[in-house]
Formats: sequence, C-alpha cells, structure tokens
Amino acid sequence: MRLQPHQSMSQRCRTRTAFQKNVQYKLNLPISRGPASLRVRAFQTSENIGQDKQQSSLHTKVAIIGGGPAGHTAAIYAARAELEPIVLEGFMAGGIAPGGQLTTTTYVENFPGFVEPILGYELTDKFRQHSARYGAQILTETVTEVDLLVHDSFKPPGLYRGASSRSVEDVDLGGPKPLSHAEDVQRPRRPFKLWTPSHCITADTIIIATGASARRLSFPGSGDESEGGFWNRGISACAICDGTSPLIRNKPVAVVGGGDSAMEEAMFLTRYASKVYIVHRFDYLEASKAMARRALANPKIEIKWCSQVVEAHGNDQGNLGSITIARSPMPSHKSTPLGLSETVPPPPLSALTRERLDVGGLFFAIGHRPATDFLQGQLDLDEYGYIITVPGSTATSVPGVFAAGDVMDRNFRQAITAAGRGCMAALEAERFLHALHAAPDVIGAGTEQSQNGRGVAGEMATAAEV
Repeated sequence: MRLQPHQSMSQRCRTRTAFQKNVQYKLNLPISRGPASLRVRAFQTSENIGQDKQQSSLHTKVAIIGGGPAGHTAAIYAARAELEPIVLEGFMAGGIAPGGQLTTTTYVENFPGFVEPILGYELTDKFRQHSARYGAQILTETVTEVDLLVHDSFKPPGLYRGASSRSVEDVDLGGPKPLSHAEDVQRPRRPFKLWTPSHCITADTIIIATGASARRLSFPGSGDESEGGFWNRGISACAICDGTSPLIRNKPVAVVGGGDSAMEEAMFLTRYASKVYIVHRFDYLEASKAMARRALANPKIEIKWCSQVVEAHGNDQGNLGSITIARSPMPSHKSTPLGLSETVPPPPLSALTRERLDVGGLFFAIGHRPATDFLQGQLDLDEYGYIITVPGSTATSVPGVFAAGDVMDRNFRQAITAAGRGCMAALEAERFLHALHAAPDVIGAGTEQSQNGRGVAGEMATAAEV
C-alpha cells in the first residue's frame, strides 16, 4: 500500500491506521486510545489503592518506551535475544503519530538498504513489522508515568565506570524532584514500574527512546494542510531530510534561526538551493563565531537581520511559494563586525516593515524539545532536557535504565544514528540482565541473603564483566 506524495499528513495518518489494521502481524497488537482522565499516579496511596488491579498488568524483562528507529531497533535485538520486549510506541504522544519524527517527513534518501527514496511513514511501518516478526509485543499506548526510584544501586562491573546513579536517598541530596507521594516510594527491590491509560507494566530494565520534536513557529500558513498550511509541502524542520526535494532544488529557500544549527542547515542547503535567506530576529548571530563567519562568507547566503516570518503563501501547485517577513531598518552601527555584535533585541512588530520573499522552502532551525517530561526528574538531564548517558554508552543515572535516539542525542538527530543507539541499548540491557540474574538478591521482594552468606555483594563480585 503506497500513498501519493501529495497527500496531507492527516490523510496519511488515517490511511496508516487502516494499513495497520489490515496487516497480519505475528502478534495481535492491542490498541488503546483511553482518555486522559484514566491517567494514573506513579505510586499507590490511600486515594488510588487497587488501581493496579483495575488495569491490565504485564511484566517484561525489557520495556521499550518509544516507537521510532531507536525503539524498534532495540526491540529487534531484544526480541532476537529472547527477552520478550514490550514496545510502548505511544498514541499521538506530543502530537506525533507512532513512529516519531520520521512520520512527519516525506522522502528518506539516506537510510542504508533503501536504494530508492522511501516515505518516512512507510519506513516506520517497516520498522514496526520487523519488530513484530521476531516477537516484540507492541502497544499503541502512551506512557504517562514511571517509577524508577528503586532502592538498590546494582551496577554490573564495567558498564557504569565513572557514572553516578540515583536511588531514593538521593532525593534529599539535590537529586530528582520527589514525586507527589514520596512516602510510598520505599520499594526496596526491582522491578521498575510504568503506567499507560490501560496497563501497569513492571520491567527489569527500561529503554527510553521517546525522541525529540522540532520546535515550530506558529503563523498563518505554517500548519498542516488540514489547517491551510504548508507543513511538509515546503515547510520543514530538517534540511538534511528534505533539502534535496524537487521543491527545493535550484530555488531560493529560507532558514529561521541564528544558532549553530541554523548555520549548518543554511550551508547544507546552499548545495541545492539557488539562494538561502537566514531570517533572524536579532541583529547578531547566536552561533559560534567560526560558524557565523562561514555562513556570512558564503555568497549564496543572505541574512535578514531583525526579522521574523509572519505569513506563508502558496503557489499554483499548492506548495509553499513565498513568505512574508516583518523587519526593521538596521542602524549601521549595529551591522558590524560581521553581524556578531551583541546588541539589544529588535523593536516591536508595530515598528516593522514587511517584505515578501519568493522561496520554495522554509526550514525551522530553532531547536528541539526532548520528550522527557514524563520522567518527572527521576533521571539526570542536561540543561536542554536531554537524558545524560555514560560516554560511549546508553546507560543513564539509574542502573538498569538506558536511553537511545534523539532523547539523548542533540547533535545528530538522524534516523540511522538513533537506530545505532537502539542497538547499543538492547545489547547493554541484555548484558545488564545477565549480571542481574547472577546476583539474584537484587530481584524480588525478599531481603534474605543467599544461603552461602555472601549476599548481593558476594554475587556482584563474581558477576560477569559487562
């Protein structure tokens, strides 16, 4: 089943849903679209005792949160290792269909193995079918809350060198923010817990692959086709993904932003576009000086200082044809040196003049928002909200919890790099589980030491190197 490129995203999502219903997967894939009112708290209290019983309970060795290239690659590896993973791909989490950012793009031309361009949503469907073929259980549900605050700090030798870890005691030491019912957090043993509107799931390990969504501006013409906009019909947030489109080649394009990402996008687009406008709201660039000088020295790049896009217009083919920017006259003393001065922000919109630019493409390069709100501070995040992992690893600040893909990578954000991290996370989760079961005291509710008197410490000393 193949959709035509001119179909809107809303049409694609409807057809994709019908496609999923008609495909015979190896497993029956339950789909839940429960209301937000079913959202449950992370911990039981007197108000929600028995809530777990009201929901269907599942247990897995590996729970994978996210249904993009990272999540499904992790699922393929975990399933082939007979870990029977559960994949929670989300249902319109963050306004994005199951499959992640790839479902919002058109043709993908740089994923190995696909010689001919493939539509993004078709590629994610293939990821999903591959996971299901090897036995991954896929739930089209969004994880609302998780409980990662287990009371042990089991760390297999070799995997967490130099890494900090989190436990309940860290809450009072500047660690993760305590949740609303912290008195019930005293759960001394694994497994981790997570909740969706329909399930309470326990897991020995968790792989978080929830991705990051591009920040988008809102103005007339910036939305989806169903809203009268030109998103995916000339407006995009990924030049590497969409910059080679026939809509872009040999035509002028515009990039919104003033940081390093905007400069990289603009310089990439100069390979295909006839001219690249950088639309920036200040009269200085926020990019590094080296990146700024490279962009300013490129004869194909023109910067529209103190400007912002206020409207997008279509052409005869129904795609983006031009944009209107609002800008102010730039005083000469603010234009040097090389646009790198650090001066005051531009005047308000009432003082701006309007200019219309004929462009075949408009790219937002104003950052991404990682999907980490549901973690509620239980993992270490960087200043941008991305999950911090051990260098060269996918291990997070909580042993047994791994992160892969765009949710921990703010530098590359490519499908192939996300898939690679998903592979790493599954292999590390498998090795963690091997070491975990070599130290049986860590699992279960019992607190007795093993009969040989060695307990957890003794077992950890002989656990396999990970």
